[in-house]
Amino acid sequence: MIACIFRLRLYFFIIHACMSSAAEPQQIVPMIGANRTSREFRVDSLAVGMLVMLAMTVVGRGIGFVRGMAFCRLMDDTDVGRWSMAFGFITLITPVMLFGIPGVLPKFTEHFRLKGQLQPFVRRIAIGTLVCTGVFVAAMALLPEWFGWVIFLQSQSASLVYAMAAAVVGMIVYNFASDLNASLRQVRVVSMMQFVHGVGFTVLSLAWLVNGGGFTGLILVFAVACLLATLPGVWSLAKNWKAATGVSETPEIAGIANETDDKISLGRMVRRLAPYAAALWMTNLIGNLFELSDRYMILHFLPLPPDALASGSADSIRETMGQAAVGQYHSGRIVPMMLLSVGTMIAGVLMPYLSADWEAKKLDSVRARIGDALLAVSLVFTVGGAFAILIGPWMFDVLLQGRYSDGLNLMPLALCFCTWSALVMVGQCYLLTAEKGRAVALAMFVGLIANLVLNAILLPRFGLMGAVVATLLAHGVVMVCVWSAMVFFGYPIGSKTVMLSLLPFTLLASPWVAILLACAIGWSQWKKPASRERLIELMPSRIRGRFS
Repeated sequence: MIACIFRLRLYFFIIHACMSSAAEPQQIVPMIGANRTSREFRVDSLAVGMLVMLAMTVVGRGIGFVRGMAFCRLMDDTDVGRWSMAFGFITLITPVMLFGIPGVLPKFTEHFRLKGQLQPFVRRIAIGTLVCTGVFVAAMALLPEWFGWVIFLQSQSASLVYAMAAAVVGMIVYNFASDLNASLRQVRVVSMMQFVHGVGFTVLSLAWLVNGGGFTGLILVFAVACLLATLPGVWSLAKNWKAATGVSETPEIAGIANETDDKISLGRMVRRLAPYAAALWMTNLIGNLFELSDRYMILHFLPLPPDALASGSADSIRETMGQAAVGQYHSGRIVPMMLLSVGTMIAGVLMPYLSADWEAKKLDSVRARIGDALLAVSLVFTVGGAFAILIGPWMFDVLLQGRYSDGLNLMPLALCFCTWSALVMVGQCYLLTAEKGRAVALAMFVGLIANLVLNAILLPRFGLMGAVVATLLAHGVVMVCVWSAMVFFGYPIGSKTVMLSLLPFTLLASPWVAILLACAIGWSQWKKPASRERLIELMPSRIRGRFS
């Protein structure tokens, strides 16, 4: 979910930035004072952005599935658990320790570019990012034992912590280049970066593991993959930077374009950016803590068998058992997280259309789009989850060699709460469109508290399964909070929404029951003329003609 939250912001920005573009790549009008024969800055259109994002989502999820299965097959559950904690820590700490500074790029790059102040803006953001990175890496170098205990429950792994520091640096460099290219609407470049990162890390990591490489080296391989994936972004920035920093001659911004770089002081820029960066930082902190809280509770508070306490080696046993339990949990979330990433893309594509309808005062259209998206996500994800449960025994016995039985047992619960999370992503689009994003952060905070409390109660009694049940209930709490906020701000939550929310829960009873109920609900909605017409409008023109 952490990566999904980042992709949701990226998808929304790319589509929103390209909404006014035509079907072909657009060029910015000539720059003031520029040579007419010089290269002009070009951005990608909405059509290109949509097509590229869809293709990269499909390819990326396929690569991620192969890598996830290969990791579980080539490593034991202890190392899989350590990888899950390592990747979770990297994605958690990267936006948090930067205080949201690079996160302002997608929001404000075009604003400062049109003022002719893109270069000082990016330079100051880069300096702030560099300072925060240096301070954090120095802290990891000075306190390796503490970081090792927090991340892995291993206090004597200095080399592993140093590798984590390198991975954090690699991720920061990659994210900075990706955000800056995305803010300049270089959709194809960002997609190429994602592709290189996914394929590069998969190939390098599998080659490393197949040849007997250790876990510390795997973390360094991740850092190398991040840096390799940055190269297309750096090449694009070097190629387009002179054109991008030019000022447009359009009459609308002619007055703004005459401002010089030194007119915007550091203090003014900080006051302009700080509120947005602070809100983004808080959202990242709460969302990432909610996502990682269950795994940290499992790692640090998994109950030990009575004989372990009597043996005198409780710490080493807790370390091994905790990491193995996280590994089992990771294996059961591979397929659910694939579904969740699709939900992220759906929400990202939906947002600009909701914003357009909202600005046009078409509130009924906004509610209809939200309702249709909730219907599609609930039905498709429930049916997909049911088929995943049906093929689960083969997948875990054959592909994973029967070594992750706990992961197989908890997968239905993970499918349920990941579907709920996807529904929440769609629902929060309504709140974001209505500019009530604080309600989303509040819902996540309530869910975080619920997750911690429920894990504290259920984990000591029921072990790993108790932690998964606690996470399931916490996602339910978040969903109820988001639905309540939507009602408060004008969205009609009726019996249909309640039914769609409960549908994924049937996966815990029987996959066949879930499929039958999903088909019945889908058929009942198809019989309604209004719902059928909206669905037909979404189909390609050739298929749409058959239903006319």
